[in-house]
Amino acid sequence: MKKYYKLLLVLSVTIFITSCSYVGPLSSKSSNLLEIHSIDVGQGDSTLIVSPDGHSMLIDAGEDEYSRNVIRHIKRSKVKCLDYLVGTHFDSDHIGGVDKVAKEIPTKQIFLTDDKGSNKDLIEIINISKEKNIPLSPLKSGQTIKLGKDISYYVLAPLSKKEDSNDNSLVILLKYLNHYSIFTGDAGSNIESEILSHYTLPRVDLLKVGHHGSKNSSCDQFLSNLSPKIAVISCGYGNSYGHPHQDTLDRLHKVNSKIYRTDLNGDMVFYFDGSKIYTKNRYKFQ
Repeated sequence: MKKYYKLLLVLSVTIFITSCSYVGPLSSKSSNLLEIHSIDVGQGDSTLIVSPDGHSMLIDAGEDEYSRNVIRHIKRSKVKCLDYLVGTHFDSDHIGGVDKVAKEIPTKQIFLTDDKGSNKDLIEIINISKEKNIPLSPLKSGQTIKLGKDISYYVLAPLSKKEDSNDNSLVILLKYLNHYSIFTGDAGSNIESEILSHYTLPRVDLLKVGHHGSKNSSCDQFLSNLSPKIAVISCGYGNSYGHPHQDTLDRLHKVNSKIYRTDLNGDMVFYFDGSKIYTKNRYKFQ
């Protein structure tokens, strides 16, 4: 029997922490804009989310070598500290820079996927969490995170532990007023189908495309259900994997998604006021 995502608010564990301060421009705060920053970290992933009341979450931090890009972007965005730092799974192109970010940017909480691992990046994260006294906890499907006054994050996956690290990626649905975004890590089409069998999902304004635009993610059924207005792909220019694959681009075009890519567009910022979407220069998208 399908479990509806709205019930997560009642059924899940809800996480609250003391939030960080923010000294961003008054224009963005006064206009109630949610900010979603896609940071260019080459063939990796990193997304900064800043709420209208100044609370923040970083999802992934790219490879170790790109951590300076992430730290610089956070500072330029006037974020003084992170409420949450999330590693979707244990691949180095997602968590390699997490310890460097946590070392330089004050961080209240680190969340990782509920998986087992012992690689170098994970050990470095554990060490920095001890050094900086940052709570380190796993996230599981069914949990809800509150960020500021109006933002909730619903953890949709992993629903069970898998052999493949990518399939243990955290998949997170963000809700702000009437706006929804979804962040899928490197989850494949099999995980997308699993999510659809457990939850009824809303249509979303923004999809963080899974696995850098791989043909093995963003299946037709998933995209048809979400019908994302904006699809953001994080990948390196001329990468050896051929990301994003043309099959994925074709599927996104089929649902009329406007596609943005870090390899072509670099760092990007999207603003949401609950009904309209704006690009970095506040150009109205809809």
